[in-house]
Amino acid sequence: MLPASLKTLFSRFFGFQHLTPEEIEHRTLALTIIVAITMLDFTYNLAFYLFGGPFTWWTTLFYFVASSANLLYFKHKANFRLFRNFQIALTILLPLVAQITHGGFSGGSGVVLAAFLAPLGTMMFARLHTARKTFFAYLLALLVAGVWEYFSRPAPSALPPEVHLLFFEFNFAFTAAVAYFLMEGFLKNRASLLALVQAEHEKADSLLLDILPAETASELKEKGFVQAVSYPVATVMFTDFVGFSAFARTLSAEELVEQIDFYFRAFDEIVDKYGLEKIKTIGDSYMCAGGLPAPSSEHVRDMVRAALEIRHFAQKQREEKLQRFGYPFDIRIGIHTGPVVAGVVGSSKIAYDIWGETVNIAARMEQSCEPHRINISEATYAHVKHEFDCLYRGRFEAKHVGEIEMYYVDGGR
Repeated sequence: MLPASLKTLFSRFFGFQHLTPEEIEHRTLALTIIVAITMLDFTYNLAFYLFGGPFTWWTTLFYFVASSANLLYFKHKANFRLFRNFQIALTILLPLVAQITHGGFSGGSGVVLAAFLAPLGTMMFARLHTARKTFFAYLLALLVAGVWEYFSRPAPSALPPEVHLLFFEFNFAFTAAVAYFLMEGFLKNRASLLALVQAEHEKADSLLLDILPAETASELKEKGFVQAVSYPVATVMFTDFVGFSAFARTLSAEELVEQIDFYFRAFDEIVDKYGLEKIKTIGDSYMCAGGLPAPSSEHVRDMVRAALEIRHFAQKQREEKLQRFGYPFDIRIGIHTGPVVAGVVGSSKIAYDIWGETVNIAARMEQSCEPHRINISEATYAHVKHEFDCLYRGRFEAKHVGEIEMYYVDGGR
């Protein structure tokens, strides 16, 4: 709204260039209005003097001296609130005095109307409570002007009617123009603030969706909590890198995080491609699930397809990683299908998680797997045996679970 050069000049001189663009705009506008009022009051008095009226120079001088002292104090103390309140009082007082000294509402061409800029400006530069008090102060100024004129019965002004009309028009036009630009600036700032709030809201939603499934995030926002849900059939997959704990001790922290991030980002893309849900990572272990939170008839097959792609990705990187680090990042993958319970735990740093024996068995599938193989349970095999080539391994003991029949998935048919 204001020229950039003017904002730069005022902000540098008064030392508020470090503030936000909106605050710089507000303060520059306040200072500009002070200069405009000083010049207009002088012009107003001069015009009355040229047409035979008294030259009330002291009103302009008083406003100029008081405003200058206030500006100097503001420059050295940077107390904008005190500066603002003092200037608001002057903005109400000066038009009132000018109207009284020039013959009242008619004789002074309704100059007291300009005092309405005080509550308008306060709405932009201060809190609503302060603006409301300023508005009542303006109403009091109108009352004082009316009471004074009623009892003093001032003599008619010597100004020609055409000049009176011109001053009336100017006072209305000036007040309306400043009021308009104040409101325009306010609306622009509000629109900018709303856009910023919307952008931050979308960013928060995006971050929430990175943490929680869409349905769960919506429930959390609506209710403030998430009800745990049981899924009769879900598929859980675990992956990890063979011998990673010993290898990790040979890397710097930065290299370690960089490599884990490299693989897990690729896994994220594959999991997302098949509509699966990433649950969490623990060290070099990656966990995801299918069939939740939205049930799907294809989730078991999709999980195996995702596992094949993850294995293929790791195999493609094997030689390059072996040459660079002396470690091949060989992967093991375990999958099991069964019932789980899913929900959100915690009140801070919340996390979407799943529980149940299915999770434990899937973890045992991964732990019982050989490098670069996909180990599935009998329950998972029953869903995919007609679509994938599987190799029966036999019955193996799984800790805390007992013996489980296991199969390796070699590929699709």
